[in-house]
Amino acid sequence: MTHHQFLFVPGRWVGAGKITFSNSDELLRFYTSWMLTPEAEGEMYCNQRVELQGVDEQILNSLKVYDVTESEFKIDLESAPAGIVTGKGIIDPKMISWEFHGTGSIEGFEVYELQDNGDYMVHAEYSIAGIFSTCVDGRIWRKETGPVL
Repeated sequence: MTHHQFLFVPGRWVGAGKITFSNSDELLRFYTSWMLTPEAEGEMYCNQRVELQGVDEQILNSLKVYDVTESEFKIDLESAPAGIVTGKGIIDPKMISWEFHGTGSIEGFEVYELQDNGDYMVHAEYSIAGIFSTCVDGRIWRKETGPVL
């Protein structure tokens, strides 16, 4: 099994960063929370909530991580804009990444680079129906106690 805490070990994670869009100069700040809980043997369920600065509605994503080996995993994403899509992930000692490609209206990838303090730097790019792309840059960290967003 992997030594990474994020995505593979139950717990809470929070984060923040910025989102930019290919069809606009606008920059949005975001805040995110992840709750990771075991689903079944060898499966992790991830509930992600994203709040955008100045936007009342939250984005909710559900992910299921399964078929995990030392170097790879499968991942299912369910969200309102995407529906359900299946992707594949890669694990190495300093990084976790995954991509959704050719699985429907949404395509993209996410990269989580492990930092020395246990946080992860995040970079993601998504395209919905090939119309425009979204770029996400930020940081996440394990939240031990207290309220989450």
